[in-house]
Amino acid sequence: MGKKHMVNRIITYMALLILMLVVMLGVYAFSTYSILSDELRSEASSILAVYGGQLKGRVEQMDAMLQNLLLQNQTSLLLLKSTSEPKRLYASQSIHNNIRDALQSDQSVNVFVVADNDYDVCVDAANLSIGYWDREALRAYTRDCAAIDDFPKTWHVVTLNGQGYLCKLYAYRGRAAAAFTSTTNFLASVPKGDEHGQTLILTDGQGTVTGFSGTALTQENLGQQLADIKTNGLQAPAYTLAAGQVLLHLRIVSVIVWNQTRIIMAVVFAVIVVTLLFGALIVRYVSREMVQPMVRMTEDMRRINGENFTLRIQGDFGTQEFTQLKDTFNRLMDMIVHLRIQTYERRLALREMELKSIRLQLRPHFFLNAITTLASLSSQHKETEIKTYVEALSRNIRYMFKSGLHTVTVGEEMRHVENYIAMQECKYPGCVFHFIDLPQELAPWRIPQMLVQTFVENEYKYAVSPDDVLTLLIHVSKEEFGGEEMLLIRIEDDGKGYPMDVLQYMNGDAPRPADDGERTGLWGIKRMMALMYERDDLISLANIEPHGCVNLIRVPSKPLHEYREKPV
Repeated sequence: MGKKHMVNRIITYMALLILMLVVMLGVYAFSTYSILSDELRSEASSILAVYGGQLKGRVEQMDAMLQNLLLQNQTSLLLLKSTSEPKRLYASQSIHNNIRDALQSDQSVNVFVVADNDYDVCVDAANLSIGYWDREALRAYTRDCAAIDDFPKTWHVVTLNGQGYLCKLYAYRGRAAAAFTSTTNFLASVPKGDEHGQTLILTDGQGTVTGFSGTALTQENLGQQLADIKTNGLQAPAYTLAAGQVLLHLRIVSVIVWNQTRIIMAVVFAVIVVTLLFGALIVRYVSREMVQPMVRMTEDMRRINGENFTLRIQGDFGTQEFTQLKDTFNRLMDMIVHLRIQTYERRLALREMELKSIRLQLRPHFFLNAITTLASLSSQHKETEIKTYVEALSRNIRYMFKSGLHTVTVGEEMRHVENYIAMQECKYPGCVFHFIDLPQELAPWRIPQMLVQTFVENEYKYAVSPDDVLTLLIHVSKEEFGGEEMLLIRIEDDGKGYPMDVLQYMNGDAPRPADDGERTGLWGIKRMMALMYERDDLISLANIEPHGCVNLIRVPSKPLHEYREKPV
């Protein structure tokens, strides 16, 4: 996976830093806005309580005026149902004078209306100019309510002829007395808050807008549900003016909060802009003074890493640190090249010594087995077998001490294996059935000498028994392995298989078992393959069911290191 460039990392970190700063400033601005909104909402509740208290006091005053009207005119109200027309006229005039005087002394109520349906009597008086159709609407409403004996005796809001009125009405046996105050006049009794973005809203018990004072609403909103009217601003909880039938609301536009926070937002924006500019300057400086010199040095190092050890870091740098780094690196390269030459020569000598040592280990291992076999045949007085064995042994010795390359053709190795098996037949007659499958076109492929024989020797030492017949199969083919065409030698038997520690070491899954003199040939072959081809995955061992083992040996087309024996 490619690594990121430093400039990309710096830009990423700067972006994260700026993002964190922006988030912090945003959170601060949002929290400030929320605090101011809460304070404004609390202030709105306080203002609404003050205004609501004033208006509720007026409602109580209007209620008292209506109660006094009923008490002072009890006799006249009774006379409205008199059969004598003069008495009704007298009573009407008396009621009119009383309500007119009451309106003049206290203007809390705008209109009083008294009606009796039996003789179609209706008396009214007002302390403000009311149009003819408005007056007729009030009179008609009062007559209609007079016919309802159980009409609620509570304040409520009614809209007549397009005008909202706060109304309270007493009705009994076709007679009614009502007090009306227009919602516009009612709300005008408290200070207007337009310059502060305040709007007072009057609704009935169902939330229908019946009047307002302020700019948040328009005339088109009258008669609509307040909850359905979308306006920008804060709304305080409703204040009850009359037993849940008349409610007062207050809305304050959010621009007030914005006006109080815009200075903070301007400062936040300025900090963000300054941070961006400062970040850009840092990135530009780092790119010029650090990244560009490092890119030049990295490019020179890449060329040096491409085995061109004559190159050195060139150029002048603007900082003392990079200049010192360049001079130090060049001096170190001179030293490394000198040491590399010496070390390389020593390693070659040591590698050849190790390869030679491994081959010398394999040869005594073979000779010890041969001597043991001769001793066994001699103790059994098998002179004919001894003669056959010695002839085969001589052929093997000539093969092993043959001068030339450390690798031989696989065809030559297989002929040597056949000779070795013939030699072992003297010791184990009829105990091994073997079959070698070597395609003719693969016979010239070169493999390390004694490679196959070492595995076959291991079979005879640990798998062959005089009591059983061991089947030994050797198959040679080609395959793609690790992106390279290799020779695959498969050696399979039906013996008892390998111990677990041998499998783990040969497959590279565990360290080498304790050096007790066992499996020396296998250990040497594994090390020899690693030295010659610089790979540890060329040998793979496994046990098979129900019994037996399979050895997979892969040989590349050419070794990387090869030891040549010098002719004696």
